Amino acid sequence: MSETRWCYRRKYAKKGCYGRGSQLDSDTYNYFVRIMEAYREGFDTDEDKSIFVNNVFEQTVGQEINLCCNQVGCRVVEMLVPFANEAVLERFMQTFGGDLRPLCSDRFASHVLEALVRQAASHSLNSENKDEFKQNCKEFVLKVSRFLLNNLEDYLWDTYGSHVVRTCLESLAQIPKENKQKNCAKIEEKVIKVELPEEYLEIIKDCCERIMHWPQFNELCQSEISSGFLQVLLRALRRADKKLLKKLLGKLIETNFAPEGDQDGKNKLSSGFLSTPSVMVLETALEVAKAKSFSQIFLKCFSGNLAKLATTRSTNFTVQKLILNCKEKSEFEMIFEELDNSFGEIIGAGHTGIVWALAQGCKTFTTKQGSFVQNLMKSLDCFDPEERQNDFILCLSKFSTFEKYKMESQENLQKDKLNLHGTLILQLLLEFNKPIKIVNGILNMEQNLLKALFSNTMGSHVVDSFVKSVFVGEKSRERLVRKMKGVYQELASTKYGSRSFEAIWNAANLKNKLSIMEELAYKDAAWSNSEHGKIIAGKINLSLYKRNKEEWKNTGGSVNKAKELFADILK
Repeated sequence: MSETRWCYRRKYAKKGCYGRGSQLDSDTYNYFVRIMEAYREGFDTDEDKSIFVNNVFEQTVGQEINLCCNQVGCRVVEMLVPFANEAVLERFMQTFGGDLRPLCSDRFASHVLEALVRQAASHSLNSENKDEFKQNCKEFVLKVSRFLLNNLEDYLWDTYGSHVVRTCLESLAQIPKENKQKNCAKIEEKVIKVELPEEYLEIIKDCCERIMHWPQFNELCQSEISSGFLQVLLRALRRADKKLLKKLLGKLIETNFAPEGDQDGKNKLSSGFLSTPSVMVLETALEVAKAKSFSQIFLKCFSGNLAKLATTRSTNFTVQKLILNCKEKSEFEMIFEELDNSFGEIIGAGHTGIVWALAQGCKTFTTKQGSFVQNLMKSLDCFDPEERQNDFILCLSKFSTFEKYKMESQENLQKDKLNLHGTLILQLLLEFNKPIKIVNGILNMEQNLLKALFSNTMGSHVVDSFVKSVFVGEKSRERLVRKMKGVYQELASTKYGSRSFEAIWNAANLKNKLSIMEELAYKDAAWSNSEHGKIIAGKINLSLYKRNKEEWKNTGGSVNKAKELFADILK
């Protein structure tokens, strides 16, 4: 445990206060503090962990509620519930199920209740569990969910109760707990593929029907707490009832995103963009909407205002979501044309994720690819005069204009922090139908700059797209192999350079591999003894090449060839 935690513990112990919430005696409090410390240190085996968890839960018998209403007791129980055995889970489910009303809004016990609901729902759908245990878990989930449904107005606006409601919906629909981190790439929402009981689906649908008839429905998007509930409900409905999802989206468009009065002012932003909670619901709506609902949202909320939304800090991510979730080629073209002349302003605002999303769309729908490349080159001042196009690769990698790029030193390019969106776009451009400008830009770079780019943590991924893209010709790949001649030892000996080396190696024919091997075998100790060089030396079978070149040629220069021959024996 950190020094800060020990100070925190001593501070409250001196005052005779052992954690916030319900009071524990000093021995119990100190015991659970030590449990947290021991758990964070880890275990040698799963058996040790199981014994540890069972021993802890033995100390909670008869004290379940009091412990879970305490700050430290709650944290320990919540942390260990996922590893509890059937008997422990049934004991806690029975105890919590007996007095739900105060526990749902308790600042500490509500977290344990969430963990119990999550585990019970998972166990209720696990075919490996005993029928009686599965049924008990199912009944607990239904009991908690129905209680909250029947008291929705009491708990939906409550800080802690609202989170329990969301957890119930996520558990009923088997949607993993929401990840707060926003990744750059579009990630398909992971949904556990299992047939859901009709009782689970009915609660989700009933919840939707009830809130749509609330007089205060239009207020749900305005509060952070209720907005979070709506986002989870939309995701749950995608699993439970797509017709009802469409109905809810229609009501949100009508009352929140673009009510009738919004159309009065030309170029006026729709109501959906006026508050952060509303924007969050709008983004979720874009993710779950089918084609027809998506078109309504696009036309009523975004069309005509995309340039303004794309350059505004609070709404640029919503535009990115719109582009990434676009369903129709014609709609994507409308979006592109509206943003066509705004690349410079978008990049100037630092909203490069929108440019990356447009690149994704150009690739997905196979449209506007030439215009995209030209616009991007112009926005970075790399289009005219033509010789500037040779610097476009590094300008894009840093998302810098030509003038700014020329003012910077490239000596530390290998260690420089490149722009994530820029390098991702570069990879996508190599997968466009006609990537000739990008291919030539890479092949015309100075060898040392190219080596540094390929040895960079982000730049190393560019090689993968170059050698794997079906639109990059075989001759271009061979030119790249020849281009890097003389620096293969340096590539193979570094962490990210070795990634690039392996990508080039896998794309090279036997003739080129022999040429590379000849270079690598010369004074090989200089690179093959390094941490990453050893790995590469093993993968290309350097030892066999030095011992017997003919035998190495017969295996194609790969240790995997030998493994394949003995695959059946090794099984």
